[in-house]
Amino acid sequence: MARIAMVVTNACAPDPRVERHARWLVEEGHSVEIHAWDRSHTNPESTTLNGYKIIRTRIGKRPTVGSFRSWQDKNSFISKLNITADLLILNDTDTANVNYNGKILLDIHDMAHTWPLMRGNSILHKYASRKMLKDAKKIMNKSNMIITSASGFQDWIRTEGHNSEVIMNRRIPLRLEQVDEKVIGYFGRIRDFESMKIMIEASKIAGFRIITAGDGLAVERMIDEYPEIDHRGPFTEEQLPDLIGEISVMFAMYSIERGNIMEGAIPTKMLDAAAFGRPSIVNSDTPMGILCSDENLGVTASFNNLEEIAKAMDKAHGMKINNVKGDDRELFVQVIDNLLD
Repeated sequence: MARIAMVVTNACAPDPRVERHARWLVEEGHSVEIHAWDRSHTNPESTTLNGYKIIRTRIGKRPTVGSFRSWQDKNSFISKLNITADLLILNDTDTANVNYNGKILLDIHDMAHTWPLMRGNSILHKYASRKMLKDAKKIMNKSNMIITSASGFQDWIRTEGHNSEVIMNRRIPLRLEQVDEKVIGYFGRIRDFESMKIMIEASKIAGFRIITAGDGLAVERMIDEYPEIDHRGPFTEEQLPDLIGEISVMFAMYSIERGNIMEGAIPTKMLDAAAFGRPSIVNSDTPMGILCSDENLGVTASFNNLEEIAKAMDKAHGMKINNVKGDDRELFVQVIDNLLD
């Protein structure tokens, strides 16, 4: 049995990919701790789920608000970690600079250095992006192994001179009963208000009821501007099947201004929805759109085109999702075994 530590710069409340991997590791007989940053100061400081432990750190006496303070507090969270383990799994490149000298597995879910540019194009945002890219290159050089959630990200990693394994966010299929009512859902981190606005306005055209769940920087604005929305707040991995069971379509569209969208990001919520027999709406003319069409996981539409999105919602409603692929557990466990040998 090995002691394995994982680090993620969110509250892990939930983080489906991180927790799925943690559960697999526990089932293989390992001891697992997830170190998470609770910027909202709303989550338990310690939680045990499915045999793994989540340890959450709060920075300061108040919740973290604003881009600059987020930058400061995230760096403070990382610098305060002093981990002793047989293996450290860093989730995304913004977890670089953890004080640790052992074997490292770097799991790249996203192109973290593009995040600051989603919030603005100022000198400060550009500096933050360059600094995060520099840290990404540094931690890739230091890591013993890199895995990633999308083949597009694998291409980017290769241009930086590194090999990686693609381990996608697929789960074992578990079909749920179909929902006759037109209900669209968005379950996950809510970072981009414009995406939420597009979903809400297109839903009005198509006559869909909306359910959202999750935390994130854009939640408060979404509720302020659309107080009628059915928002369930944060949810656990165990609650996800019940949430998806209430909807007929999943919304998984993102602004194409996010650098990772055109580079190959594959939304976890699309794969989760498909595993439970629900179609998704995703961006057309993107890697996620190509995968959606190739595997018949839903319908694509142009971001910002409300009429086209509304038509896609209607087309997706009642769509049968068949032949969904299973998870990559075997490959993930093999990567871990190779590192621990």
